[in-house]
Amino acid sequence: MNKINFKIKGMSCDACVQLITKELKKQPGVVEAKIDLKSKSGLVMYDKTKIQKKDIFDAIRKAGDYQAEEVIDSDIQDEAGKQSGEEVSQEVTASRNSFLTGFLAGGGIILLFLIIFFNITPKQSSLKAQTNPSANNTLPEKQQPAQGAAQQPSIYEAQKTQTFTITKTDHIRGNPDASITLVEFSDFECPFCERQYQTLKQLLKEYPQKIRLVYRHFPLGFHQFAQKAAEASECASEQDSFWEYHDKLFENQTDYSVENFKKWAGGLGLKISQFNNCLDTDKYASKVQADAQEGAQKGVNGTPATFVNGQLISGALPYNTFKEAIDSL
Repeated sequence: MNKINFKIKGMSCDACVQLITKELKKQPGVVEAKIDLKSKSGLVMYDKTKIQKKDIFDAIRKAGDYQAEEVIDSDIQDEAGKQSGEEVSQEVTASRNSFLTGFLAGGGIILLFLIIFFNITPKQSSLKAQTNPSANNTLPEKQQPAQGAAQQPSIYEAQKTQTFTITKTDHIRGNPDASITLVEFSDFECPFCERQYQTLKQLLKEYPQKIRLVYRHFPLGFHQFAQKAAEASECASEQDSFWEYHDKLFENQTDYSVENFKKWAGGLGLKISQFNNCLDTDKYASKVQADAQEGAQKGVNGTPATFVNGQLISGALPYNTFKEAIDSL
């Protein structure tokens, strides 16, 4: 049995941990996989006769474009020692602060006594309180996610209501005349979009008359097949099979290749020569990019991004979040 320890870049939430763990446990030869969010590290026990380190790192990257780097045990011990030292430092600081609090409280009583009996008033400080406009919940510019980052669960985006022009040429699922419209900007290769796919299916089943879903493309540049998958869905739409192909893509997200895109079209009964020619000539590349540009103009900077009657909900949020939003309208 072999063991490998590694650091993971790009992991920032519990959902990331679950995605990486799930992908690792699917690999033949992986006996145990432990991922820790706090230290952004992981440990895998594996059988090297069945799987190699490179395959383990490839599986981590496949889970959502995370980057893993092997570390030796001594590095981990050093890090653990550093964290332990920080904890001790925090305890010392807490004790010191406790002492200062008691000392200042006593000083306050003495000062009050002096003011009452000797009419002494403290001089007002000439220093003005400094406000830091950047001390809020926004990240510094250099830490802002790059446009097109795969979205992890987020909260309602605080911005103005957006308007969309919906026509018969749009990809619409559900009641075309529904009172509530969900416009989704998505990437077929994004793992969070696959999760959102399941949520939206459930919503459409529960609200068959009340909602309609409109699909718009937002392929992320760091996903190898995202653009081509979007184009393939448009080639399928040309033969009135957009949603069938849409589902096929999300249900086979780990098997993307141009060859498979063509194979799946045949499996759905599409005219192969027409589909292949459409895909090979990049017929709908500009249409896909036009969707992405519209999304960027509306405030989308990652996927999935869903507008519920014009209000942006960013990320693959739980089913109940969308249900509450729909029920409130």
